[in-house]
Amino acid sequence: MLVLFLVGSLAGCAAIPDERVRPFGFEYVEAAKVDEPCAVLFFVDGVNSEIFNEMLAAGELPNIDKYFVSRGLYLRRCMANIPSVTMVNETSLVTGLFAGRHGVTGINWFDRNKCIWRDYETIAQKNTLDGDYRAATVFERLKENTSLSIFFQAHRGATKFVENWTSAGPPFFFGWYQFVDRITLCRFEIVAQLARQRGEFPRLVIAYLLAADMQAYHQGLESLAYRRALIHADAQIGRVIKDFENQGLLEKLVLVFMSDHGMMPVEKHLWMEKFLSKELGLKLSNKRLWEDTELRERIKYYRKFPAVLTYSGDRYVGLYLRKPTGVKGPMPYENWLSKPTMYDLHNYPTSRGKVDLISCLVQHEAIDALAFSVGPDRVRVVRKDGEVEICRGKSDRRACSYHLIAGENPLGYAGKVPAEMLGGADYSSRAWLEATAGTEFPDLLPQILAYFEAPRAADLVVFAAPGWDLGHQWKAGHGGIRPGEMAFPLIMAGPGIPHGELSTGRAVDVLPTILELLGQEADKNLDGESLIKKGTKGQRHRGTEAQSR
Repeated sequence: MLVLFLVGSLAGCAAIPDERVRPFGFEYVEAAKVDEPCAVLFFVDGVNSEIFNEMLAAGELPNIDKYFVSRGLYLRRCMANIPSVTMVNETSLVTGLFAGRHGVTGINWFDRNKCIWRDYETIAQKNTLDGDYRAATVFERLKENTSLSIFFQAHRGATKFVENWTSAGPPFFFGWYQFVDRITLCRFEIVAQLARQRGEFPRLVIAYLLAADMQAYHQGLESLAYRRALIHADAQIGRVIKDFENQGLLEKLVLVFMSDHGMMPVEKHLWMEKFLSKELGLKLSNKRLWEDTELRERIKYYRKFPAVLTYSGDRYVGLYLRKPTGVKGPMPYENWLSKPTMYDLHNYPTSRGKVDLISCLVQHEAIDALAFSVGPDRVRVVRKDGEVEICRGKSDRRACSYHLIAGENPLGYAGKVPAEMLGGADYSSRAWLEATAGTEFPDLLPQILAYFEAPRAADLVVFAAPGWDLGHQWKAGHGGIRPGEMAFPLIMAGPGIPHGELSTGRAVDVLPTILELLGQEADKNLDGESLIKKGTKGQRHRGTEAQSR
């Protein structure tokens, strides 16, 4: 029965001899007109920028090369948001805001004010995402137009959301991840049907593909399975676009290929939950209560614990802590509404006595960096070889400054970032992006500062060192602050898009760019900026790049 179910779910999507050549055959043109700009965005989870560029140069991704790179604007290393995990960056894509400003701070997070543990990876809570942020989405900004979200969780305001759960659930359970992606792109039949019914092509379509991310987790970043997932994505996306091309729509559509984050190889594990409880004596909650449990019951349960630990991507964890009272007793902590100070983090009461959480964690070889707030406008980042403080700009709240607290060069910026920027003066968010894009901690200052604006931000954020994660099972991970997980490829092609390359950009730049291309005006309070005008400067011609390969 399961086999029959799966075959039935793929009606019109059966395997064919040469999928790189043959389109799906969905009919858009009959009644669908493109009288104004429309956009189709392919959101491919977990694309490592270096591996992607290597495969592109080797000719392994011919459709992406033909329909995107050769026709459009290419950012080889677009920056994800911190933490570099899916739900954070999906929300940042549709809102144009950093995580701290839209409020979704991970795949898992704890709301200390409501005693809610959110977990978007569960069936029960996966569709709660759109209720957890208040910023306007790109779908809501285009509310007068038809829009579709295909398997893309941040979809509030979309005319139609296609979840795929019934048809994609069984193959996902069995690990047939490319099969799931093929089902997703088969849903462009719904796009075509809606276009024919309404007599116009939808203004915006976003489709989410997951195979690359899942294969990296299970098989490793350097595995053949990971590369095959990218090759499969190229083939299936190519089939969708061939339909556009065959029906005269290609030159009328804005096409976007992007990811949400990169991936990092993982060889070693530090199971953070076990380390905190067994080694440091910190009592952690073990239930994930949310709105289906009454508030008083949630408060009663979480009152029993001083700490909540949340995971996202396994290379980032958030530790939420109650403030110590300073009075000895079985539970020497204030309620969850009170946050610990820096002094508290260095002197935290556990079953082992007072523990310096900062020192104990940062000295472990698995830990890359720790971050915590020391005030409304100040954040500390601690590494083994030093500590820095990042402060918000005095006149421009989007600007920030760097202050060395301990050590000589904790972030490795000396000699790579202009010396004057490391002297404590305010510089714009975009200046920090451009100055640090090529370093080991790209775009860290403005983003980590923004993260701690969120009420749901953890009190102590832990990032894993290269080669490590903070879980106990996967072969790759993300969520941290290194280039391999922060950088992903972003390519845009179509009317109004210059041809060339850009050296820097962010995930939050996609929304204002799409709005500009679709003739809409973006708010000035967004963290993102349109990439179109930037793309007209310093372009690198495709022919030159091809010769350099």
